[in-house]
Amino acid sequence: MSAVSQRVRYMMVALFLAWLGLVILTRPAHGAWGADPITVHATAALCPAVSAIDDGHYGALVVWQENDAAGGHLKAQHVLANGDLDPAWGDGVAVSDVDAARGALGAVSDASGGAYVWWMQDAMLFLTHVSAGGAITPGWSAHGRNLGTLPGSAGRPAATADGSGGIYLGWLSFQIPFGSTSTYVRAVHLGPAGLGVGGWPTSGRAVTSPSDPDVIVNSFGLDRASDGGVWLAWQTLQAGPMGSALPGEVRAVRLTPAGAPAGGWTADGVLLAPYDTGFMAHDHGWMMSQPASLVAAAHDDEAGAFVVSTQGEWDGANVVFHATVRHLGPAGAPAPGWTPDGQPLGDILGDAAFEGPEASMRAFADQKGGVLAGVPFFGSEFSALTFFSRLSPDGAPLDGGIGTGQQGLEFAPRGDGGMFIASFKPSGASGPYEPDAYISVAQSDPGAGWYESKASPNATRYGDVGLTATGDGGAIFAWSQLVDRQGIFAIRLGTAGQVTSVPPTPVVGGPALRVRFVKGEGVRAVASLAGATNVDLALYDLAGRRVAQVRSDATLGADVLLPGTRDLPGGVYFARASDGKRQVDQKVLVLR
Repeated sequence: MSAVSQRVRYMMVALFLAWLGLVILTRPAHGAWGADPITVHATAALCPAVSAIDDGHYGALVVWQENDAAGGHLKAQHVLANGDLDPAWGDGVAVSDVDAARGALGAVSDASGGAYVWWMQDAMLFLTHVSAGGAITPGWSAHGRNLGTLPGSAGRPAATADGSGGIYLGWLSFQIPFGSTSTYVRAVHLGPAGLGVGGWPTSGRAVTSPSDPDVIVNSFGLDRASDGGVWLAWQTLQAGPMGSALPGEVRAVRLTPAGAPAGGWTADGVLLAPYDTGFMAHDHGWMMSQPASLVAAAHDDEAGAFVVSTQGEWDGANVVFHATVRHLGPAGAPAPGWTPDGQPLGDILGDAAFEGPEASMRAFADQKGGVLAGVPFFGSEFSALTFFSRLSPDGAPLDGGIGTGQQGLEFAPRGDGGMFIASFKPSGASGPYEPDAYISVAQSDPGAGWYESKASPNATRYGDVGLTATGDGGAIFAWSQLVDRQGIFAIRLGTAGQVTSVPPTPVVGGPALRVRFVKGEGVRAVASLAGATNVDLALYDLAGRRVAQVRSDATLGADVLLPGTRDLPGGVYFARASDGKRQVDQKVLVLR
């Protein structure tokens, strides 16, 4: 046999092996929503914290803390819209390279397929950015950036997207050098590169004045403003003699994207109500700084905001908290149809009941100009609940209210004025009036929920839950489990409840994806997903690594050169075209 024939034979064998490797190694982990939950990550370890956030393409990024003997590690996975796992993320990516116990975590979308992830290590707050490709973005520490220390490990930050790919993150901070009894609100406004944006210093700034050592900010809430700035509402009290608490205030301010007061505003904002601390004399378990936030804020669609707050009162027999919602216009005055006193949301029998962060006041924009206002209620030791009322911009009650148990509370506005809400109970009943272990997602009418419950009296069955809206009226619900299933799991929900299939969408007008390698140029592709307005093109190698990507509506029907592919090593690759709902894969051979 000639040397040329031998080379051809070896080339054919090599190509066959490369094709076989493509089939075996690069096929994405298959989930494809069905009657059974998809496995996001298999592990027998306890995962006590789970969070989920949308990827901007109808899928989700799922983040979890996985405990081990050294404390635990933080990982993330990308679940595609159809329930498959993104092959570029492998078996999950490390969000931090530090082994540590973490008490809570959360995520905020960067609007480009990545996410900001925050977490608590004891009372310390950390933040990082994970790119759409499944890597920690340059400019961020592999350990996570330490932003500061909260008053206690049960404290939580408040976070919101700025609408331009950045994040606002605020937290209660000690007034150094005044000591550990005085707190103010500190915040950062960061972009994906880890730098301050809009004129904010990268290290952040005080957004309530820390100049008075006797003023204690004990609660706050924030949400983005329509101009890319931020709304901030906060509650204060004053430190009195011998550990007593003197009256304070509930205030609000609108800040520009640069962090300065908006036009017509001062740094002190507007006074919404006095805060009377007289009830504390009758409730000796009440602390000046509560883990639960007694203030929440949500933007409207007209440059204004809603503020939810509460006020305690001794009625002669019990401490009763009165919950209120106010609607502010852009300049801080009551919105049309609203009085300065706002509207009542109901009374809460407190008596030191606001013990944890999940008992906080809540407010979410209903994405129709109104608000979903959440208030905790306490029926007994086994029935701590949170109920949401929906109000129109002028204060009229609307359909869309919903409630659930407080533990593991997760929320996802649906986009049509309603919302998804999730909760869970980790283990089974220990008494006749206590429910069994469960995980639950409910949604506003019309909409079916999802519920799973099992008797588990002596074992932790569920670790935590995460929930995110997907932008198409649905949601992805993720959770960790130790009994019957072991690992991180997820389901997709639509209006009719659990999604159990992803129906194929026919492609009209020829092949959906044509890919070829052109010497001297690189890999070129044409995508023609019928009806799509935006198509993502990506190229992967045999190890499942993303080696090139184009994200632009210009890719639709155009002959696009994938950047950085001219000098690719020879071998087999596969290209993927996706519009967030559908995806098509195609092999391409690079010959040198």
